[in-house]
Amino acid sequence: MKKVLSGALIFASTIIAALVSWTVVYSYQERLSDRQLISIAVANAVKSTHGSIKYSSAEELIRLNPGCCIVRHSGHEWLRFPARLYEDGLSVVQMSYRVGGISEPYYLKEFAIDADGKILDTRGTAENTRSRW
Repeated sequence: MKKVLSGALIFASTIIAALVSWTVVYSYQERLSDRQLISIAVANAVKSTHGSIKYSSAEELIRLNPGCCIVRHSGHEWLRFPARLYEDGLSVVQMSYRVGGISEPYYLKEFAIDADGKILDTRGTAENTRSRW
């Protein structure tokens, strides 16, 4: 009985030590800046086409759509599995940019980006007016 209790205590201690270590390391993990996150999202948005306007570069999209992008570091309810598992390490870039002429809608796109700059999930929809956050 002592061997079983001793083994269980060692196992529990190892698990607790691993969780504490992971928490400390995670807390000091370097995060991407908002500017870097926006650059990743805009570069991806330039590659996709959703209307008659085709942007030649990320700089052009930002120049023609001032205030197009914001970054959120929490409240990512829309994420799907498995991105939901990493929610604490994610940032969401929300973009609203013109995809057509004056009478055509804006495109609202969201990117879930991890701490390494990898896009884990996206979603987008056409809007009649420019969304403000």
